[in-house]
Amino acid sequence: MDQGAVDELYEAFAVLAGSDPDHCSYPKGYMKRQAVFACNTCVQSGMDPAGVCLACANTCHDGHDICELYTKRNFRCDCGNEKFHGFKCKLHTDKEGQNVKNSYNHNYFGRYCSCDRPYPDEDDRVNEEMIQCIVCEDWFHEKHLQAPAVDCEALMEMICGRCMTRAPFLWTYAAHFAVSPVNKESLCKEQTNANVMPDEKGKCLRTSGHDMPSASLCSQLEEATSGAAGRMSSPDSVTAQQLSKVTKCVLNELKAKDAASPRAGAVFWPYFWRAKLCTCTDCKRMYVKMGVPFLLDESDTLLAHEEKAKAETLTSEELLLSCITSLNHVQQLEIIHQYNDLKHELHEFLQQSANQRKDVTPEAFREFLEELQTRKKRRLN
Repeated sequence: MDQGAVDELYEAFAVLAGSDPDHCSYPKGYMKRQAVFACNTCVQSGMDPAGVCLACANTCHDGHDICELYTKRNFRCDCGNEKFHGFKCKLHTDKEGQNVKNSYNHNYFGRYCSCDRPYPDEDDRVNEEMIQCIVCEDWFHEKHLQAPAVDCEALMEMICGRCMTRAPFLWTYAAHFAVSPVNKESLCKEQTNANVMPDEKGKCLRTSGHDMPSASLCSQLEEATSGAAGRMSSPDSVTAQQLSKVTKCVLNELKAKDAASPRAGAVFWPYFWRAKLCTCTDCKRMYVKMGVPFLLDESDTLLAHEEKAKAETLTSEELLLSCITSLNHVQQLEIIHQYNDLKHELHEFLQQSANQRKDVTPEAFREFLEELQTRKKRRLN
């Protein structure tokens, strides 16, 4: 297996690991981010779009024509609600008519990009990889982004041209922080410099910039709090009017420095760019008005979702040990022996498939399990 295929597997594991494969996510409400699927068997073209969680895709829609939508933010499972016209969820039956806060697009019918085509596309001989916009969460062909994709080692986010137009303040930030063929080298390196430090969960922590007051700003604050007659001696007595004099809007400062730049096409950003966004009251209100308040949520990024899933997912050995702690020593050894035996059998099966250059299909894996069960019964007899 080449490195590209290995990377895709790790990425798939990271995405799915953040979702429960056995329990419907509906009781958790509108989750910040989870793996979402569309069932083309139950919800067809012409019907209202609907999506289901990982557990419902595995259980309720087993054997159906399932379309994987990667992850979606603020989504609540639709399985079995009125959009399914009588089809009932097997995992959670008590569901409301519709999840009105869910956001849908043509992805739920297997179509993507501004060209509104399926993926993979039988009419497209190239079938190039698609890139997801972090705002509308649609997927785009590079040739339809109206901007060349930037190959950078630093993990990046992309915002399509349509979303940039809907939130025009982003163009100001793009002029200073977005990745382009000209500045990609310096911006990729910035992810590892002193200004951005990834914490133990992979999130970006801002250590300098507009989040921290500069020396001149601190001196202005000290002057404001001291008062002309020296009447104000502590920061607790600072009035809102005095604070407003020293609070600066980063967006306005960048606008003053902003040079004329093209405002069309998709924009690529290094992951640290969200930490550059202004957090003043006016800007926060603007984010809500334009429908992008999630840009300030450090747990919204796919990187944070994947890292959280990795941190919370136990290895099979850790899970096994946690489940047999109450057993006596002999029982523990017996279970561990059977577990190692199963792991050995699985390794042999996968190694044989690799040597014969065979794909491990669901049917082949099911046959392996049935054969394993048969051998186990023979040993017991």
